[in-house]
Amino acid sequence: MRKVLFVLAFALIGFNYSAQAQFDKGQVDANIGIGLGATFATGTLDMPPVSLALDFGVSDNLSIGDYLGYSASKDDFSGFGANYSWKYTYMIAGARGAYHFDLADQLDTYAGVMLGYNIASVKYDDPGASLASPKAGGIAYAGFAGARYHFGDNFGIYAELGYGIALLNAGLTLKF
Repeated sequence: MRKVLFVLAFALIGFNYSAQAQFDKGQVDANIGIGLGATFATGTLDMPPVSLALDFGVSDNLSIGDYLGYSASKDDFSGFGANYSWKYTYMIAGARGAYHFDLADQLDTYAGVMLGYNIASVKYDDPGASLASPKAGGIAYAGFAGARYHFGDNFGIYAELGYGIALLNAGLTLKF
């Protein structure tokens, strides 16, 4: 799935649109969102996938930026004398770059790639036992595509599809 999104992002970058730019050099956009389709979750979500992305305009159609996402979940087990739980946390941080397409007024559509690091941890919670809390991490890479609709000069909404803390992130966008 990640490879398909990665190839799709680069294929979209190959198109050339000539309308007036919706993303400008020097512009900064901040996306604050919640995710649907968590990429790392089991049991009950203690903290739904949340993300923060910043995009800095390096030209009228190119941006670089940061991404940070976090999620936590829990599995509770009880019955037959057992009463314990597993707690899971997942965080991903990365740098990203995007190409912004000029398709419609007030609509910033874009596609790009991200390179980062993910950290996952598991904690066994049982008052009568002591187990190690394993942690794992590694390089994360992803392709993504999204759109921002601006209601005014500084405020709007966004949706972004791709691998991150969730398969679909949506929320508020602020333009500086």
